[in-house]
Amino acid sequence: MTDGLFSPLFDRGAGDTSDAAWLQAMLDAEAALARALEQSGRAPAGAGAAVTAAARADRFDAAGLGRQGAAAGNPVPALVRALTAAVPEFAAPAVHQGATSQDILDTAAMLVARRVLGPAAADLAAAADAAAGLAAAHAGTVMAGRTLL
Repeated sequence: MTDGLFSPLFDRGAGDTSDAAWLQAMLDAEAALARALEQSGRAPAGAGAAVTAAARADRFDAAGLGRQGAAAGNPVPALVRALTAAVPEFAAPAVHQGATSQDILDTAAMLVARRVLGPAAADLAAAADAAAGLAAAHAGTVMAGRTLL
């Protein structure tokens, strides 16, 4: 578990909701957009593959993008600048074409959610089994009510 606003709450189990996971999801959204633009003839041949090849989270500084994004209220404008600089010149127009920052953030949120759904469901099933076992084992135990864990 890492320090952060939500990491202590959400960075548990096998599901990855880290900054790196969010960054990769945003990059995946940008890469998919570039491929779609190419397929529709709105970006040059090879632009989708070029953006996809550059769209690897380990090539970008998530913390730096976050700091740059503070002025805009989200990291997408900084990410678009960095991704545009990372692709060949012919592919640059395919980065973020026709998208808003909110489009990329919303798509990334759904990608992160989809990627953690399986591990989260497994964690919930394990927790339900453990709770059922405790309920069965202590069905007759008298106990005072409790709050806060």
